[in-house]
Amino acid sequence: LKNFGKIHVTKDDFMSFSYILCMDDSNLSDLNRKAKSVKNSTAKIELLGSYDPQNELIIKDPYYGDDKDFEKVYEQCLRCCRAFLEKNP
Repeated sequence: LKNFGKIHVTKDDFMSFSYILCMDDSNLSDLNRKAKSVKNSTAKIELLGSYDPQNELIIKDPYYGDDKDFEKVYEQCLRCCRAFLEKNP
């Protein structure tokens, strides 16, 4: 995991990807602001949690939590990704 870190969304990403999914309202706001500066942006920007069958819209950063918090985020992301893929085959 030594190469793991923050992933920066580039202007090209807004033209290269159909979807850009994020974890919380702060990310969503930042991405929408950045997308407005891209002339030919085609990516749909959404909260990953909007696909959660358990309706947990925001995925909270578990960084300052314990193992249970990381497990909860993992399970939530897994649910959301499965639902996203079912809706967008």
